[in-house]
Amino acid sequence: MAKYSLLTQTLYDTSIGHYTSYGIIAEERKLTISVADISTDKFAVEQLIEKFNTHKLSLCHLHDVVEDFLYDCNQC
Repeated sequence: MAKYSLLTQTLYDTSIGHYTSYGIIAEERKLTISVADISTDKFAVEQLIEKFNTHKLSLCHLHDVVEDFLYDCNQC
């Protein structure tokens, strides 16, 4: 079973300068996958991680679910 945790990074964009971005680190056995720069909304990414851990999201679905999350966020 995968364990998901928060990835915090300070990044730089030429139009806005430095910013803090949040992503996800997934670990299962000896495999570690990270999905960086998902959102600047720490609370939203933490909620997503909580759902992943609660519902035991399989690693094979990680990128699809993050993609759906980003699509839903852009529709607001």
